[in-house]
Amino acid sequence: MKKLLAAVLMVVLASPAFAAIQNVKVSGDITETFVDRSNFDLGTTLGTEDGVSNPTSWMPAGLKKQNVFVSQVRLRVDADLSDNVSTTVGLINERAWNTENTPGSGSLTGYSSSSSNTGNLDTNVQLYLASVTMRELLYSPLTVTVGRQVFNYGNGLILGDGGVNNQSTGNLEYIAQDLTERTAYDGVKATLDYKPLSIDMFYFKNNQILLNGNPNSGKSSSDVYGTDATYQLSDPFNTLLDAYLFTRFNGDNNLTAQGAATATTHHGDTMYVPGLRVSTNPVKGLNVQGEVAWQAGNHPVNLTGNGGNTQADERRNAMAAQFLASYSLPVLDKYKPTVNASYTYVSGDKNIANPYASKYTAWDPFNENQGSGTIYNTLFPLSNMEILAIGATVNPLEDVTVGATWSGLWAADSYSTTNPLALYQPDGGTATITPATKNKAKGLGNEADINLTYNYTEDVTFGVSVGWYVPGSVFTSNNSNTASQAMADVNVKF
Repeated sequence: MKKLLAAVLMVVLASPAFAAIQNVKVSGDITETFVDRSNFDLGTTLGTEDGVSNPTSWMPAGLKKQNVFVSQVRLRVDADLSDNVSTTVGLINERAWNTENTPGSGSLTGYSSSSSNTGNLDTNVQLYLASVTMRELLYSPLTVTVGRQVFNYGNGLILGDGGVNNQSTGNLEYIAQDLTERTAYDGVKATLDYKPLSIDMFYFKNNQILLNGNPNSGKSSSDVYGTDATYQLSDPFNTLLDAYLFTRFNGDNNLTAQGAATATTHHGDTMYVPGLRVSTNPVKGLNVQGEVAWQAGNHPVNLTGNGGNTQADERRNAMAAQFLASYSLPVLDKYKPTVNASYTYVSGDKNIANPYASKYTAWDPFNENQGSGTIYNTLFPLSNMEILAIGATVNPLEDVTVGATWSGLWAADSYSTTNPLALYQPDGGTATITPATKNKAKGLGNEADINLTYNYTEDVTFGVSVGWYVPGSVFTSNNSNTASQAMADVNVKF
C-alpha cells in the first residue's frame, strides 16, 4: 500500500513535466463500520432442507452469527490539465480490522473459514477510478470520458453499480460483500449535452474471463453497451423523461453439465433491456416516479444426454416495473417530516430449472443498485419478487435524522422443484444456500428497519441502523428464524 501511495504522489509531483496542470484536488472518505448479524441462514441446516444427506466441506453453510469491524478507505485525486481536459485517479481499500496476513483458518469471528478465501485477508489497495475526461471534443456539446468510472442511471433499477449490489469480488467478498463500495468499471462514455436534452452513449467491460491464461480472448468476455437519453420538460411540474437501451453480450463459456463426459460451449448469451422512466412533481413537496423495463434476447442452457452435452436456447421475455413517491409534509416544518412509498416488480420463471423450456421469463438483476442496507437485499437476488416499502423520516434535532421503513416481499412465481429458491449470504461470495419451500406459497416475508444519522460536523457523520427480517409463508418451520442486523458507523469526508 505504501509503495502504491508513493507512486501516486510521484506521478502528481512529476506531472508538470508532462502536462500543464491548472488545478489539483485531493479528496476521499473513511468509513469505519461495526456489523452484527444473526440468523441470515434463516435456520437452514445442511443435510435436511437442501436435500443432501451427507454434506461435504465445500457446501456453503449459512451465516448464523457475525460481528466484525469493517474499514473502507477511498482516496481520489482530480487534476485539471486545461480548460477541457481533466483526469481522475481513485484508490480503495476495504477489509475487516486487523486482517493483515491472517490465514483463512476461521480464526476471525464471523469470517468464512474456507481455505480458498485467504487471498482476501489482506490490505491490498485496488484502483477504484482511473479516467480522463475531454470536453468539447471535436464538437462543443460532446464530452468523452475514457477509463475506469462509475456508470449510474436513474434509480439504479437496471444500471447503478459495479455489478449486482449485494455481491462483491473484492476484499469484502467473504466478509460482508453487500457493503462494498467498489462500483466502477473500465469503459468509455460519450455525453451529448443539448439542454434540455442529454444523451449518454457508453461501453464497458462487464467481465473478462481467462481462457488458458489468455486475457485477450474476446470470446470469453462480457460486454455492456448502452444509450440513455433524458429530456427536462419546461412544464411547471419539472417533469423529466428518461429513455434507455442497455445491452449485454456474454462470450462463449465452456461448461460441463452434471453426468456429462465432455464440455460444450455456450454460445449467444445476449440481453437487450429497453426502458422508460418518468419523474414529476405534481404538487409542492411531492415527487412521483414510474419506470418500466423489459428484457429480451437469448438465454442458453446446457442439456445432458447420452454422456455428452448439447445446448438449448431459451428466449428471454422478462419485465420489471417500479413506482416511487416521496412527499415532504406541509406541517411541523421545524422537524422536516417526509413520507415515502415504493413498489417494485421483477418477473420470475416457474420453470427456471427446466432446461427444455422455450422461454426464460426470470428478470436478470443486471447491475442493479436497489435496497442497499436491508437484510432482504443481502439475501435475495432482484428477481421473481414484488416489494412494497413504506417509510418516513423526521429531524427531531437540527443535525439528527431518524427514519423507519417497513418492507413486504412476495414471490412473483411460487417456488417449487422447477423454480428453487437460493439465498445469498453476506460472507459467502457468490455461493448460495437452498432452504426448503412450500409449494404454491408466495409470501417471502417482511422487514422493519430503523436508521439514525447524526451530522457531527459537515465532514463527520455517525450512523446507526437496525433491522429485522421475518420469513413468510414460503419457508418451512425449519428455516423460518428471524434474521436481524445492527450496524454502527462513522464516516469522514475530506
